[in-house]
Amino acid sequence: MAHCAGVTRVLLTYKEPVPDAGGARREHETTAGDAGVLVSVLTALGVGEFIAFEKHCGNYRLTVRGRDLLATVVTVPELAGQTFLELESLAEAEELDAAWEVVRCVLRELGVSDHDLTTAT
Repeated sequence: MAHCAGVTRVLLTYKEPVPDAGGARREHETTAGDAGVLVSVLTALGVGEFIAFEKHCGNYRLTVRGRDLLATVVTVPELAGQTFLELESLAEAEELDAAWEVVRCVLRELGVSDHDLTTAT
């Protein structure tokens, strides 16, 4: 479940593995009306729960160099004291290098170095 701006949304997200070369990975996401129903369906399909958590976030939209970005500031109660920044942009395959450069530029301006980045799920 995601709690964003006082609104609770139930999301199902599948993140493909990070490409061997690093960088962007494809993400597929959809909303669900009821978390309990979603859990029942996944369980019936044989999908076991690996981890469960609530994600509290604040979303900010911005445009940099003509590219629309979504910056999400995330806290997870189960990871007390840690705050994460997710910076995303939709891009077609041929735009990935340009999109990744804009994302890295914004992160550098925020003081986030390449060393601070992670592809860990």
